[in-house]
Formats: sequence, structure tokens, C-alpha cells
Amino acid sequence: MRKLLLALSMAAVAVMGVLMPATASAQTVPVQAVSAVAADVEYELNFAVAGTPPPKSQMECRSYPDVEICWEKAGDHWWVQDQNGDDGASAGVHWMNFKNHTGGDLYRQGHCMTSLGKGNWGHCNKNYYEDSRLYGNACTWNRSASNVIVCNNQQSNRYQ
Repeated sequence: MRKLLLALSMAAVAVMGVLMPATASAQTVPVQAVSAVAADVEYELNFAVAGTPPPKSQMECRSYPDVEICWEKAGDHWWVQDQNGDDGASAGVHWMNFKNHTGGDLYRQGHCMTSLGKGNWGHCNKNYYEDSRLYGNACTWNRSASNVIVCNNQQSNRYQ
């Protein structure tokens, strides 16, 4: 019960962070707790597959000190590149998908993480409703040190 309450609290904080960005610079997301989010909100943890992204003119990209994330709407692909090989952390994106453009509920969320090494692109192939809202935050995860994914909550951007 405690884990469920923690997961629900964290999901609410994540949604509030997207709708009203906080002044805090990072959001921590325990992977074990997020996977226990209420049954009506899907959580997905995907590990990126190596690939070559299309030209940046066909994607919407955001670059951060340790991570670059790109959204390719044609095909619903997240592209992730680790830009810091010295931190021992994987790079990724935490995405949240809401049912429609006009205020629908959160119905899916997850992470697309890459462990392919600095400078290598990885992608996760998703399938979202066309009439939905999609937000993404850059994240890092040092799996050897913790089960916590740290996401840049202040930089959440709408992609769809």
C-alpha cells in the first residue's frame, strides 16, 4: 500500500511538473515505484535500440549538458544520445502521454533509456494516439549506483 501511495504521489508530482514547471532543477523517479502506478496509467521502461536517426529537420530536438533527446513524429520514435561518457549514467527521456489535446487524462508514461555509450544514438519505437499530448524530459540513470532515474523537470517540453 505504501508503494502504491508513493507511486501515485510521484505520478501527480510529475504531471504537475509538466503543467506548472517547478523551480527545482531535477525530479527523481524510483523505477520500482513508478512501475506500480495505478492500473489505469500504463508505465513503460524501454531500452533504446541502436540506430541512425533521420535528419534533424525531420525531428524536434532538445539538447542538455548530458543528454540530447529528439522526437520523430513520423513513426512515433524517441531518439536519445548520451553526451557525457564520464558520468557512468545512461541517458534517456521520460515521456508522458495524455489522451487528447484539450485536457485529457494521463494514460501512458515511461522512459526510453540508452546504454549505448557516449555519442551513439538509440531509439524507442512508440505508438501514440494522433490526437494526444506528449511531453518529454531529459533523464540520466546511474544503474550501478541506484534504482533512481533523475529527470530534468524544469525542461519538460511538449512534442505533440
